[in-house]
Amino acid sequence: MTSSPSGILTLKMPKKITIEQLLNHTNGIYSFNADSTLHYSKKQYSPNELLEVSKAHENLFKPGEYWSYTNTGYLLLALLLEKVESKTFEQIVKERIAEPLNLKTLKVAPKEIPSNLALAHDKETVIPKDSSGPMGAGNIIGNSKDMAVFLSAFLTGKIISTEMVSSMMQDLYPMFNKGQYYGEGIMLYDFNEINNTETVWIGHSGGTENYKAVLLFDIKSKVIMAISINENIPAEAVALKLMGIINE
Repeated sequence: MTSSPSGILTLKMPKKITIEQLLNHTNGIYSFNADSTLHYSKKQYSPNELLEVSKAHENLFKPGEYWSYTNTGYLLLALLLEKVESKTFEQIVKERIAEPLNLKTLKVAPKEIPSNLALAHDKETVIPKDSSGPMGAGNIIGNSKDMAVFLSAFLTGKIISTEMVSSMMQDLYPMFNKGQYYGEGIMLYDFNEINNTETVWIGHSGGTENYKAVLLFDIKSKVIMAISINENIPAEAVALKLMGIINE
Protein backbone atom coordinates (compact mmCIF):
# COMPACT_ATOMS: atom_id res chain seq x y z
CA MET A 1 0.00 0.00 0.00
CA THR A 2 1.11 3.60 -0.66
CA SER A 3 0.10 6.97 0.75
CA SER A 4 -1.62 9.87 -1.04
CA PRO A 5 -0.92 13.60 -0.53
CA SER A 6 -3.61 13.54 2.15
CA GLY A 7 -1.67 10.88 4.03
CA ILE A 8 -4.36 8.32 3.24
CA LEU A 9 -3.39 4.72 2.70
CA THR A 10 -4.35 3.61 -0.78
CA LEU A 11 -4.70 0.20 -2.35
CA LYS A 12 -2.50 -1.15 -5.07
CA MET A 13 -5.05 -2.11 -7.71
CA PRO A 14 -4.69 -5.48 -9.38
CA LYS A 15 -3.04 -4.98 -12.77
CA LYS A 16 -6.00 -6.60 -14.48
CA ILE A 17 -8.35 -3.75 -13.46
CA THR A 18 -7.97 -0.72 -15.73
CA ILE A 19 -8.86 2.93 -15.21
CA GLU A 20 -11.49 2.54 -17.94
CA GLN A 21 -13.08 -0.30 -15.94
CA LEU A 22 -13.17 1.93 -12.87
CA LEU A 23 -14.89 4.64 -14.91
CA ASN A 24 -17.45 2.37 -16.58
CA HIS A 25 -18.08 0.13 -13.55
CA THR A 26 -17.09 -3.15 -15.17
CA ASN A 27 -14.37 -3.69 -12.55
CA GLY A 28 -16.39 -5.95 -10.24
CA ILE A 29 -15.21 -4.24 -7.02
CA TYR A 30 -17.71 -4.33 -4.16
CA SER A 31 -19.30 -0.92 -3.52
CA PHE A 32 -18.74 0.08 0.10
CA ASN A 33 -22.19 1.71 0.36
CA ALA A 34 -23.79 -1.70 -0.25
CA ASP A 35 -22.53 -2.84 3.14
CA SER A 36 -25.57 -2.80 5.44
CA THR A 37 -23.58 -1.70 8.50
CA LEU A 38 -22.14 1.30 6.69
CA HIS A 39 -25.36 2.12 4.82
CA TYR A 40 -27.31 2.80 8.01
CA SER A 41 -24.44 4.30 9.97
CA LYS A 42 -24.28 8.04 10.74
CA LYS A 43 -20.49 7.88 11.07
CA GLN A 44 -18.36 9.69 8.50
CA TYR A 45 -15.85 7.12 7.24
CA SER A 46 -12.38 8.02 6.00
CA PRO A 47 -11.30 6.91 2.50
CA ASN A 48 -9.08 4.22 4.01
CA GLU A 49 -11.94 2.91 6.18
CA LEU A 50 -14.20 2.75 3.13
CA LEU A 51 -11.57 0.78 1.25
CA GLU A 52 -11.33 -1.64 4.16
CA VAL A 53 -15.12 -2.11 4.04
CA SER A 54 -14.88 -2.92 0.35
CA LYS A 55 -11.91 -5.26 0.88
CA ALA A 56 -13.91 -7.24 3.44
CA HIS A 57 -16.20 -8.42 0.61
CA GLU A 58 -15.37 -10.59 -2.36
CA ASN A 59 -15.36 -8.96 -5.78
CA LEU A 60 -18.70 -9.37 -7.53
CA PHE A 61 -17.24 -10.66 -10.80
CA LYS A 62 -14.09 -10.74 -12.89
CA PRO A 63 -13.04 -7.39 -14.41
CA GLY A 64 -14.81 -6.78 -17.72
CA GLU A 65 -17.28 -9.63 -17.20
CA TYR A 66 -20.41 -7.65 -16.16
CA TRP A 67 -21.54 -4.17 -15.10
CA SER A 68 -22.30 -3.06 -11.54
CA TYR A 69 -22.16 0.50 -10.18
CA THR A 70 -19.57 0.87 -7.44
CA ASN A 71 -18.70 3.98 -5.46
CA THR A 72 -15.45 2.27 -4.46
CA GLY A 73 -14.29 2.71 -8.06
CA TYR A 74 -14.76 6.48 -7.86
CA LEU A 75 -12.96 6.60 -4.52
CA LEU A 76 -10.02 4.76 -6.08
CA LEU A 77 -10.03 7.14 -9.04
CA ALA A 78 -9.87 10.14 -6.69
CA LEU A 79 -6.93 8.56 -4.83
CA LEU A 80 -5.20 7.86 -8.14
CA LEU A 81 -5.64 11.51 -9.11
CA GLU A 82 -4.01 12.57 -5.86
CA LYS A 83 -1.07 10.27 -6.52
CA VAL A 84 -0.61 11.36 -10.15
CA GLU A 85 -0.94 15.09 -9.44
CA SER A 86 0.76 15.04 -6.01
CA LYS A 87 -2.08 17.25 -4.78
CA THR A 88 -5.17 16.78 -2.67
CA PHE A 89 -8.48 16.01 -4.38
CA GLU A 90 -9.71 19.39 -3.14
CA GLN A 91 -6.83 21.20 -4.87
CA ILE A 92 -7.38 19.26 -8.10
CA VAL A 93 -11.09 20.16 -8.28
CA LYS A 94 -10.29 23.79 -7.53
CA GLU A 95 -7.39 24.18 -9.98
CA ARG A 96 -8.65 21.97 -12.82
CA ILE A 97 -12.37 22.83 -12.78
CA ALA A 98 -13.65 25.51 -10.42
CA GLU A 99 -11.10 28.28 -11.04
CA PRO A 100 -10.73 27.94 -14.85
CA LEU A 101 -14.53 27.97 -15.27
CA ASN A 102 -15.07 30.67 -12.61
CA LEU A 103 -17.40 28.42 -10.63
CA LYS A 104 -17.76 30.23 -7.32
CA THR A 105 -19.85 27.62 -5.49
CA LEU A 106 -18.46 24.35 -6.86
CA LYS A 107 -15.94 22.80 -4.48
CA VAL A 108 -15.09 19.77 -2.39
CA ALA A 109 -17.40 19.89 0.62
CA PRO A 110 -15.72 20.88 3.89
CA LYS A 111 -16.31 18.87 7.07
CA GLU A 112 -18.07 21.85 8.62
CA ILE A 113 -21.51 22.19 7.01
CA PRO A 114 -21.64 25.48 5.04
CA SER A 115 -24.23 27.95 6.37
CA ASN A 116 -25.79 28.35 2.92
CA LEU A 117 -26.06 24.62 2.14
CA ALA A 118 -29.62 23.46 1.45
CA LEU A 119 -30.15 20.82 4.13
CA ALA A 120 -32.15 17.67 3.52
CA HIS A 121 -35.52 17.27 5.12
CA ASP A 122 -38.19 14.64 5.64
CA LYS A 123 -41.51 16.48 5.71
CA GLU A 124 -41.00 19.05 8.51
CA THR A 125 -37.83 17.49 9.93
CA VAL A 126 -34.50 19.02 8.86
CA ILE A 127 -31.68 16.46 8.55
CA PRO A 128 -28.18 17.98 8.82
CA LYS A 129 -25.64 15.91 6.90
CA ASP A 130 -21.88 16.07 6.57
CA SER A 131 -21.24 16.15 2.80
CA SER A 132 -17.45 15.91 3.02
CA GLY A 133 -17.38 12.25 1.98
CA PRO A 134 -17.03 9.84 0.35
CA MET A 135 -14.14 11.33 -1.61
CA GLY A 136 -14.61 11.18 -5.37
CA ALA A 137 -18.06 9.61 -5.02
CA GLY A 138 -20.26 12.43 -3.80
CA ASN A 139 -18.26 15.02 -1.87
CA ILE A 140 -18.52 17.91 -4.35
CA ILE A 141 -21.10 20.63 -3.74
CA GLY A 142 -22.29 23.54 -5.88
CA ASN A 143 -25.40 25.35 -7.00
CA SER A 144 -27.41 24.39 -10.08
CA LYS A 145 -25.97 27.20 -12.20
CA ASP A 146 -22.40 26.06 -11.62
CA MET A 147 -23.41 22.47 -12.30
CA ALA A 148 -24.92 23.49 -15.65
CA VAL A 149 -21.88 25.58 -16.61
CA PHE A 150 -19.66 22.62 -15.79
CA LEU A 151 -21.59 20.24 -18.05
CA SER A 152 -21.59 22.77 -20.90
CA ALA A 153 -17.83 23.23 -20.57
CA PHE A 154 -17.29 19.49 -20.35
CA LEU A 155 -19.29 18.66 -23.48
CA THR A 156 -17.70 21.46 -25.53
CA GLY A 157 -14.08 20.53 -24.89
CA LYS A 158 -13.16 23.12 -22.27
CA ILE A 159 -12.09 20.48 -19.72
CA ILE A 160 -11.05 17.57 -21.91
CA SER A 161 -11.13 17.30 -25.71
CA THR A 162 -14.43 16.61 -27.47
CA GLU A 163 -12.80 13.48 -28.90
CA MET A 164 -12.25 12.20 -25.36
CA VAL A 165 -15.84 13.07 -24.44
CA SER A 166 -17.09 11.05 -27.41
CA SER A 167 -14.89 8.11 -26.47
CA MET A 168 -16.48 8.07 -23.01
CA MET A 169 -19.76 7.05 -24.68
CA GLN A 170 -18.31 4.63 -27.20
CA ASP A 171 -19.22 1.58 -25.10
CA LEU A 172 -22.48 1.80 -23.16
CA TYR A 173 -23.67 -0.70 -20.55
CA PRO A 174 -27.31 -1.28 -19.48
CA MET A 175 -27.95 0.02 -15.95
CA PHE A 176 -30.55 -0.75 -13.28
CA ASN A 177 -33.50 0.84 -15.08
CA LYS A 178 -34.79 0.44 -18.62
CA GLY A 179 -33.39 2.99 -21.03
CA GLN A 180 -30.43 3.97 -18.84
CA TYR A 181 -26.90 3.25 -20.04
CA TYR A 182 -23.46 3.92 -18.56
CA GLY A 183 -20.29 4.95 -20.38
CA GLU A 184 -17.05 6.06 -18.76
CA GLY A 185 -18.28 8.30 -15.95
CA ILE A 186 -21.28 9.48 -17.94
CA MET A 187 -24.85 8.28 -18.47
CA LEU A 188 -27.17 8.16 -21.48
CA TYR A 189 -30.95 8.14 -21.08
CA ASP A 190 -32.83 6.68 -24.07
CA PHE A 191 -36.51 7.56 -23.62
CA ASN A 192 -37.51 5.53 -26.65
CA GLU A 193 -37.21 2.57 -24.28
CA ILE A 194 -38.79 4.43 -21.36
CA ASN A 195 -41.86 6.21 -22.77
CA ASN A 196 -41.65 5.70 -26.54
CA THR A 197 -40.41 9.23 -27.29
CA GLU A 198 -37.33 10.38 -29.19
CA THR A 199 -35.89 12.14 -26.13
CA VAL A 200 -32.23 11.44 -25.38
CA TRP A 201 -30.30 12.85 -22.43
CA ILE A 202 -26.57 12.83 -21.73
CA GLY A 203 -25.42 13.51 -18.18
CA HIS A 204 -25.52 11.89 -14.78
CA SER A 205 -27.89 11.42 -11.87
CA GLY A 206 -27.36 10.26 -8.33
CA GLY A 207 -27.97 10.96 -4.70
CA THR A 208 -27.88 9.81 -1.12
CA GLU A 209 -30.59 9.52 1.49
CA ASN A 210 -32.75 12.68 1.25
CA TYR A 211 -30.60 14.23 -1.50
CA LYS A 212 -31.24 13.69 -5.23
CA ALA A 213 -29.72 15.38 -8.28
CA VAL A 214 -29.56 15.13 -12.05
CA LEU A 215 -27.41 17.03 -14.54
CA LEU A 216 -28.35 16.56 -18.18
CA PHE A 217 -28.09 17.74 -21.78
CA ASP A 218 -31.25 17.23 -23.82
CA ILE A 219 -30.12 16.44 -27.38
CA LYS A 220 -33.39 17.54 -29.03
CA SER A 221 -33.78 20.97 -27.43
CA LYS A 222 -30.04 21.56 -26.74
CA VAL A 223 -31.06 22.49 -23.18
CA ILE A 224 -28.77 21.83 -20.23
CA MET A 225 -30.61 21.30 -16.96
CA ALA A 226 -29.33 20.87 -13.41
CA ILE A 227 -31.72 19.91 -10.63
CA SER A 228 -30.89 19.32 -6.98
CA ILE A 229 -33.54 18.26 -4.48
CA ASN A 230 -33.06 18.05 -0.72
CA GLU A 231 -35.75 15.44 -0.23
CA ASN A 232 -36.46 11.89 -1.42
CA ILE A 233 -38.08 13.00 -4.69
CA PRO A 234 -36.79 11.64 -8.03
CA ALA A 235 -34.83 14.45 -9.70
CA GLU A 236 -35.25 12.77 -13.10
CA ALA A 237 -39.05 12.97 -12.84
CA VAL A 238 -38.88 16.71 -12.12
CA ALA A 239 -36.45 17.21 -15.02
CA LEU A 240 -38.70 15.28 -17.42
CA LYS A 241 -41.70 17.42 -16.45
CA LEU A 242 -39.78 20.66 -16.92
CA MET A 243 -38.28 19.46 -20.20
CA GLY A 244 -41.77 18.63 -21.44
CA ILE A 245 -42.85 22.22 -20.79
CA ILE A 246 -39.76 23.58 -22.57
CA ASN A 247 -40.35 21.38 -25.62
CA GLU A 248 -44.06 22.21 -25.98
